Formats: sequence, C-alpha cells, structure tokens
Amino acid sequence: MNVVTNPHYALHVARWEFHLGTEVYSTKDVPQRPELIRAALEREGSFVFSPARDCDAGLLASTHSYHEYIESICAGIEDPEAEIYPDLFPGEGAGFVRRIHPLWMGMYCTDSVTPLRQNTYRAAKGSTDAARTAAQEVASGRHKAVYALCRPSGHHAGTRKFGGYCYFNNAGLAALELRKTFAKVAILDIDFHHGNGTQEIFWKRPDVFTSSIHCDPDIEYPYYTGYREECGGDEGEGANLNLPLPKVTNGAGYLEAVARFAAAMERYQPDALVIAAGFDIHGEDPVGGFTLLTSDIRTIGRDLGKLGLPTVICQEGGYNLRVLGDSALSFLLGFREGS
Repeated sequence: MNVVTNPHYALHVARWEFHLGTEVYSTKDVPQRPELIRAALEREGSFVFSPARDCDAGLLASTHSYHEYIESICAGIEDPEAEIYPDLFPGEGAGFVRRIHPLWMGMYCTDSVTPLRQNTYRAAKGSTDAARTAAQEVASGRHKAVYALCRPSGHHAGTRKFGGYCYFNNAGLAALELRKTFAKVAILDIDFHHGNGTQEIFWKRPDVFTSSIHCDPDIEYPYYTGYREECGGDEGEGANLNLPLPKVTNGAGYLEAVARFAAAMERYQPDALVIAAGFDIHGEDPVGGFTLLTSDIRTIGRDLGKLGLPTVICQEGGYNLRVLGDSALSFLLGFREGS
C-alpha cells in the first residue's frame, strides 16, 4: 500500500492545553505520533512512502471560511515560541468581521486546545495536501487504496470553525477531491470522537454520505453533535449516519456498528470511500474509553476492506505512543486482507 506523508507535520508543536479554564497540561498531539506510525510501517516492509504534493489552496479556502484568518495570523507571528489561544467566544450572534485580528480567534476556534503558532498554517496545509494527494492517486486509478499519514488531524474542522487539534478537514477535502472523478463518495469516521466538522461540511449534500462511529456525545467531546437523530438536512437528508456507542464498548460491539455502516453502503452504493482513521479507539488510549484490542482494530480494517471500494484512509487521533504504531499497522494490514 502507498503512504502519502506530510513533510511539514513537525512544524506545529503546541506546548499547552487549557482545560475548563483552570487545569493546564501538556498537549497529547505530539509530533512523535506520525513518526511512530511510519516506523511501524517501515518495519513491516511492504509500504511505499511518498511526500504530499503542494496542492492549490482554492479548495481549502472554499471549504473553510476561516482559511484566510489562519494563514494571515500565522504569517504575522514573529516569535517562534508564541502561541495564540482564543479569549472571547462571541457565539453565533457575532457581527460581520471586517478585518483580521489575533484577538478574534474565538470567532473561529471552538476550544482552548488548538492554538495558532508561527508554522501552524504550513503544517495544517501540508496535512490537507497529504489527504488530497492520496485522493488524486486513488481517483487516477493508480492505486485502489492509499493511506494519508496526516498530522494535524482534521475531522473536528468544519466550514466555519476549527478545534479539537484540527485546523482543516483532511478527510473532507479528500472526499471533495474524489468527487471530481466519482459521482458518490462515502466517509466513515472511526475515531473515538464524533467527526462534527465533517458532518457540518456535507450536511446538505446527497453526493457525499457521512458516517461516524464514536463514543456517546452525552459524555464525550464534542458533546453538541453526534446523536442518532442527526441525519442530514435539505437535499442531504438521509445521507448522514451517526452510530454513538457506550464508553465501555468492546470489539464485538464496535464491529456491530461497522456492520450497520456496511449495510448503509449496500443501500447508498458509493463509488469511493474515505476512512477517517482515529486509533484512540484502542483500549489503552489516554483520551478514549473503549476496550478494543489491537486485534479488534485489524478486524475493523478487514471488514472495511471487504467493501471493495477505491479508498483513501486519513490518519486522525490516537495518543498512546506505545500502541499507536501497531494500531495503524494492524488496521492497514486488515484492510489489505479484506480487499
């Protein structure tokens, strides 16, 4: 399997997270994450690596209304150690923004764990380039499946706001790239957390089916979205499927949700698939809560490979540095077995 990498992933290194306004601790989104995944894939020996191409920013800008804000603010940060966090959150009733200013970050960012630094834009753009390059390879027919080793992650980034370690939506942009070739595309998000940004981007679109298997948003981030009754709006009604699970879900319970997604694909009949692959579903992940084993993750990959679709796999979460590499390798080997 081919692997597309983001050469700029290590340029963004946040130092802190602010939790509920008081607790301060080191971020879990460390640059060692993609390094450990790559090392595990290299040890296996059958993966071929290539850097992402520098893609035109037009699709990125048309998808995320705050694109210019992030690009401009990062370009203006002179101190390489400086971090900008939102301070005021004006809510949905805010007036028109007439100029770009660092203090307006709360207009676009949902939380206080996703700061802007000098090179954040380059790293986040590079991550989308990896996803889009992978999609271009699949759309061309050169490869049936390609893995985009993305960092930063993307599935919490929507049309209007970013957050949750995510700046731009890698899986969403891969799907839009695939739509240039394929009539119907499906996205499945297997991260522990709901892919709220992805859902928002495609909420009204019938040509991109979005689905997310995640922990019950009553008790887990992002809390406000990810419920079963959210099925899409307008022409996209019925093209969004949320499969929230209890926090103690084991491998068997998770695979039942995968089977429900597969049944939905029998009805929808997509031409291509994007998988937002978060390995914080592992039972040992510090921000997760499911009880899945590495072997369960391999079975998930195998079941999704059986769909037989041209597929882009985008890396999302996964924060236990001891098991992350093996989790990614197991999923990709399982996917290859299934397909």
